[in-house]
Amino acid sequence: MNGNPTYHAIALAAGTLLVLPAPLAILTGWTPRGLRGRQLAARPYAWAVLCLYTLMPLNALPRMLDASAETVMACTVLGFVFIAAAVGCFIQAERTARRAGPKQVA
Repeated sequence: MNGNPTYHAIALAAGTLLVLPAPLAILTGWTPRGLRGRQLAARPYAWAVLCLYTLMPLNALPRMLDASAETVMACTVLGFVFIAAAVGCFIQAERTARRAGPKQVA
């Protein structure tokens, strides 16, 4: 049922290398060029991406460990909590960006 753990490990490693660096850099103070005018909105965006990243190990690790179907299903259901948290962070980022006003173009 859980498939080949090697494929899950490869997908988790690739996802980690592609998704994780940017939100961690934002949370440590770096602001991407596209968000320079909205620095206050960058942190909620980073938290939203981290919530979505959490789905990767939450989905892959139980399958890699050949967990029972109930455990895999419980992790899948828990993933919806992180999806809801990401939606909340995206909404907070949008509200923060609107409160900050229009972006100034130099």
